[in-house]
Amino acid sequence: MSARGLSTMHVMRAIIGVGLAAAVAFGLAAVSVVRAQDQARAKVLGVWEGTINFGASARTVMEFTADGETIRWKCSYRTTSNILWGDAEGTVTSFSAPNLEASGVYTKHSVAGTEGTRVKFALALEGDQMKGTAIPEMTNLPAAVSLTRRK
Repeated sequence: MSARGLSTMHVMRAIIGVGLAAAVAFGLAAVSVVRAQDQARAKVLGVWEGTINFGASARTVMEFTADGETIRWKCSYRTTSNILWGDAEGTVTSFSAPNLEASGVYTKHSVAGTEGTRVKFALALEGDQMKGTAIPEMTNLPAAVSLTRRK
């Protein structure tokens, strides 16, 4: 084989070696990103308790569950007087730790005829605390949400 042929082979081997090294590095980085996303997602799942403030503070329980790749949620709240109460459910529509957005509908509500109206949440996760707002379609006014992970 000529010197030129050996030189070309060395160049090709070097290119293949660099390509393989890059593929391995990219693969490891992708696994690391997936693990970080899985860990962040796991921190959201579970039962959270606290309040939603619609002018009157309402005791709230919100549960996040995994359904394949989808995160589902259910929320139930009641004021101490039981005048204002409701249940809602939906899905997390956007999650980029620490922030999540969720959208769903009321399945039950103290105000007749509001079942099926939409509610959106914008929440930020900080350790065992989740805070943000809920915006019910019927009023389009933000309500403060403050939740703590149930232990």
